[in-house]
Amino acid sequence: MLQRHEALMVFVMGIVLLVPCIWCETSITGQDEYWLSFRTPMETLERGEWLTPWVNGEPRLKKPPLLYWAMMLSYQLLGINLFAARIWGVLAGAGLAACSTLLYRELFRKCGLMAGLITLGTISVAIEGRRAMLDLPLAFFTALAVLLALKWGRSGRPGWIMGAGLSLGLSFLVKGPVGIILFAVAAGGALLVFNRWDLVAANWKQVLWACILLLAVALPWTVIMATLWPDFLAVVDSEVAARGIGTVHVKSPFSTLGGALGLVFPWSLILLAALIRAVCKTNHGADRKVLWLAAWFFGCVIPFFFIRSFARYMTPLIPAAAVLCAYWLEQGRGPWRSTLLKISMSLMALVAVVFCLFFMWFGLGLLMAVLCLAGVGAMLWFTFSNKDVRLTAGSVAVLFCLIMGGLYPSLRVNALPEDLAAMIGSKPVAAFNSSQPSMLSMRLKRSAIQVRSFVEKELQELEELDGFVFVRESDADVFEDIAQQLGIHAVMAGRFKTFYSRQAWIRFAREDATAADWKTAAGSRSLESLKPAIRYYRVRPGDA
Repeated sequence: MLQRHEALMVFVMGIVLLVPCIWCETSITGQDEYWLSFRTPMETLERGEWLTPWVNGEPRLKKPPLLYWAMMLSYQLLGINLFAARIWGVLAGAGLAACSTLLYRELFRKCGLMAGLITLGTISVAIEGRRAMLDLPLAFFTALAVLLALKWGRSGRPGWIMGAGLSLGLSFLVKGPVGIILFAVAAGGALLVFNRWDLVAANWKQVLWACILLLAVALPWTVIMATLWPDFLAVVDSEVAARGIGTVHVKSPFSTLGGALGLVFPWSLILLAALIRAVCKTNHGADRKVLWLAAWFFGCVIPFFFIRSFARYMTPLIPAAAVLCAYWLEQGRGPWRSTLLKISMSLMALVAVVFCLFFMWFGLGLLMAVLCLAGVGAMLWFTFSNKDVRLTAGSVAVLFCLIMGGLYPSLRVNALPEDLAAMIGSKPVAAFNSSQPSMLSMRLKRSAIQVRSFVEKELQELEELDGFVFVRESDADVFEDIAQQLGIHAVMAGRFKTFYSRQAWIRFAREDATAADWKTAAGSRSLESLKPAIRYYRVRPGDA
């Protein structure tokens, strides 16, 4: 009974664990989310567009539009709010876990619940599943394509390979050809490891039709953009160059591999052991399937040796990692299995306890911190009492939910004054030389204008602005000098202090905060002194 419905169970569990607090301004976020993902569908809707995404008053041609189209749809159905923006990340995270479950079952003909639980219990899914970002939807469509291709390989039914082609086309509309490349790695590895070239040769017409479907989904938007915008190809080239593709830029293999292993924390040691076993033991049967999973994993990692990227770009390898970990844990024997599991869960417990003690010391989210500590205790009890390892995996996923969806928001990162929208009204707003305050556009339900001191066009917009400008206090002198040079009226209307995410969600204090500042804050048991300040100015044109 469980084997028939475990993928649905994992999918529902994923939604339940990833949804909490995605509607909060203080939930986990990052600059790409609040400055690009949120604002792009806003500006596109404001312009009455659907085909071409817009941000900062310009067409956003660097990325395909599928996620932005989905967010525009949810904005129109649910209103412009954080839940409407982030629900797609939740669904992608839950869908990815369901794909891991089905991949395990397809490969080993056994219940894949463990693989799905491990996917939900990785730090990358726990974070990215709460954000409106491109990486998790890309991982979902890529994993779905691999799953459908596997089903085709077993049955030869054309519907499966056509489904894989459709899924790859959608992955292209999320983030370009990355998903197709990573699928090709998995497919090529399968053909080599299982020696199934005869399958492709015998069914080449089906493969051809799947490729045609892929192109039919992926190419129209690209061709239309190249027709509408003459500089489209130049923009794409600049994006490729920015990632260092095509240039000699070899990163440290240990750094890249460490980033890939870090994506599945706290299962990193388990994954490392599973990879070593897969490479060293390559007999027939199940071991060849494990070898293919290892080839898929390493094949996805190797290209990132040569690309400037963030670790989250490697999210599509998570299903391979989760299935490897699940198989090693469920089929493994001997003391290593128990020892590595206990070490891994002890590391997870250590990180969680330190996190909880930090919040308790500063008097933040005390009830949730206690619940998190109870979750740590349950996880350790399941682990050290040698209960079903699936209970351990499930408890890790629940613990991540408590920490990311419950405890972290009590830190009040990115919090804004409650009366801000009423004070500003319908006046236009701008952010000067930064993307702060990060939640300004979502609070006002319209995109803030970007003004940088070194961009002439944006300074001209500032010269004509009759509204409000938000400025980090460290940039206040620069802004006031520019306002004087432009001859505009700028009067400080208010000031507030708040933490805000700087590049990563875990970096929230003042940029100039020193170890001494942190020591003082710890001594006073107050984080107030570490909060950056933001000013907002009432601005009018000089001839107003």
